[in-house]
Amino acid sequence: MKRESVPLLDFLKETDGSILILTHENPDGDALGSALALYLFLKKKGKDVYVGCKDKVPHFLDFLPHVDEVISLPDGKFYDVGIIVDSAGFYRAGTEVNVGKRIRIDHHVGGEFYGRYDYIDPSAPATASLIYELIAKWDESAIDKEIATCIYAGLATDTGFFKYSNTNEYTFDLAKKLVHYGADPNYVYRMFSERESLGKMKLISKVLETLKLYEGGSVAGITIFDRFFKETGTQYSDSEGLVNYPRSLEGVEVAFAMIEKPEEGVWKVSLRSKVSADVSKIAERLGGGGHKYASGCKIKAQNYEEALDKLLTEIRKQLQIQGIGPYSASSEKIA
Repeated sequence: MKRESVPLLDFLKETDGSILILTHENPDGDALGSALALYLFLKKKGKDVYVGCKDKVPHFLDFLPHVDEVISLPDGKFYDVGIIVDSAGFYRAGTEVNVGKRIRIDHHVGGEFYGRYDYIDPSAPATASLIYELIAKWDESAIDKEIATCIYAGLATDTGFFKYSNTNEYTFDLAKKLVHYGADPNYVYRMFSERESLGKMKLISKVLETLKLYEGGSVAGITIFDRFFKETGTQYSDSEGLVNYPRSLEGVEVAFAMIEKPEEGVWKVSLRSKVSADVSKIAERLGGGGHKYASGCKIKAQNYEEALDKLLTEIRKQLQIQGIGPYSASSEKIA
């Protein structure tokens, strides 16, 4: 479904209450870039606005303008309006927030809906592009280098720096506009991708030792055990993007990364698809969500083996439904 920006735009123009813009837990570039861009714009418009997140800003995003103004949630305060960005619902904030009216800005399919002010467009390449459209309809002249950088970071990272299937003519047109307003593509790429620590390199080495193939090579997965973080002196945020290693293997249709989170009693799962498989369906059946090509969920299990079995069962089911890999018509003929 698609919901237009006009109702939200009119609402934001008229509201004089306090506004909290928040991201999902463990924010990525699209979530934090979108939140900060909207925050900076609404500040320019004289709104009583704040930006918050449950988790500390990860190192790979600490270059974004005004990250030092991100509030740690929960903060015990009440806000008249809460706007969660790049999330299927407020539950993705990972913590309780005390807000009056709830609003969602997102480009994911499905999720929770809170009313006519939600701005949701699954065809958008990134939530950051929706933030741009919202701002541009209100006052495009307000876009400065800082706002453009935040939007560009969200757009670039959620399209894999313009490599993923959500990259199209509109994506490049928007990137061009953002560069015109001051975004520096090389700077954003270097800050996001070329500041890894030695600990992160050691973490990658350990994780790649867990790489395994399933379903005749059409599925590949890695596991990040909690002890890996301790052994390498890294943090959970250092696991961002590691799922792309199994995804890069030839013949793989579905890739996954299972991350142990003992403090929550769950395994956090990142799912990626290359061409045909719809990993959002897999995630939804496991209580999560996302896009066809990038989704996630959390699995409660007594141990690793149980979590892996639950995940592989749902992946196998989706491959069967779509006739992919060992369940394709050509495979049956060969058999």
